[in-house]
Amino acid sequence: MTGSWGDGIEAARAADGGLPYDVFFSYRHHEPERSWVRTVLVPRLESAGLRTFIDYRDFRLGEALVLEMARGVEESRYTLLVLTPAYTESNFTELENVLAEHLGLERSERRLIAVTREPTKARLGIRARLSLDMTNDVEFEVSVRRLIGALSQPSSRG
Repeated sequence: MTGSWGDGIEAARAADGGLPYDVFFSYRHHEPERSWVRTVLVPRLESAGLRTFIDYRDFRLGEALVLEMARGVEESRYTLLVLTPAYTESNFTELENVLAEHLGLERSERRLIAVTREPTKARLGIRARLSLDMTNDVEFEVSVRRLIGALSQPSSRG
């Protein structure tokens, strides 16, 4: 493991039942957020030792899209919402975050984490959660370390 977070991530995985992924990305496929998620955020989280699940690489070809979205949520300890105005306009991203929110309620787990990439007025259920402001690229390294720290914790509340 290349990151300094290895022991914490491994302990969190064990506490959360050994799911195959640490984080599933829920984001809108519009530029610039698409490129930012795929070429900046995903590689940075993976370099810290997190196992990521992202649609363009991990969805199985030929499968039903909605079932693959559900698989991403269910097989990951966290679902990471990348909030932008375009995100709030998509029915697909809405489904992903509702699935994660519901699964978290069923299991009494904190499975949903939001980062704000662009100032956005999200629905009440998302606004009610503390999110990480990642709108300033100058502060990226500080913000991403905070995100890695959160993703290195168990999602279970027990």
